[in-house]
Amino acid sequence: MLLLLLIPLGLAAGIVAEHVATDRPFREMAEHPGRAAVVAAITAALFGIAPFVIGIDWVLPAYLWFLAVTVTLTLTDIDTKLIPNRILFPGIVIGAVLLTVGALIEGGPILRAYAGGAGYFLVLLVVALAARGAFGFGDVKLAFLLGMFTAYRSWETLIVAVFAAFLLGGIVSLIIIVFRIRDRKDAIPFGPYLVGGAYLALVWAGRIADWYLGGGA
Repeated sequence: MLLLLLIPLGLAAGIVAEHVATDRPFREMAEHPGRAAVVAAITAALFGIAPFVIGIDWVLPAYLWFLAVTVTLTLTDIDTKLIPNRILFPGIVIGAVLLTVGALIEGGPILRAYAGGAGYFLVLLVVALAARGAFGFGDVKLAFLLGMFTAYRSWETLIVAVFAAFLLGGIVSLIIIVFRIRDRKDAIPFGPYLVGGAYLALVWAGRIADWYLGGGA
């Protein structure tokens, strides 16, 4: 029954995400769906999977919001190579409120979530300062949102999210350069890899951590 509600909600969230990211009118997207249809389908799938990953509890609305915001930011970063504050800041504030309310009802580790957000923010801030422009400060601010929602699950989830983001970014960037899909001097948005790393961690962090601690066996 819940899926019957979440999938249409995900479709709507995907359409809104495409609208916010591209500023295309809804009427134009209806007449020429193109990427909007793909984004809506992917977002609906993410909403449908969420209860199986997060569980049916009071923090689920926060994670649905997290999915909607990160899909929007990923599209925007791909299109403009920017993570705009007009999307990110409301995304963080509303996400923090929803997560806090859910955590207080459940007795969940909300302080760990905020500590994880701050920790991920500081890690990327150091990387951005050391890399001298290789990372944008939009990525640094995005890390707070991702750190908050991954650390709420566990410290392992946060750690896997960080390593997965850099691994994905390194592999894809290498492929792009080797096959000359883009010039080496072209800016490659890192936000999608940060989001992808967080998604992977939310789903598979436990298995990855067990595999690593078990020596890869």
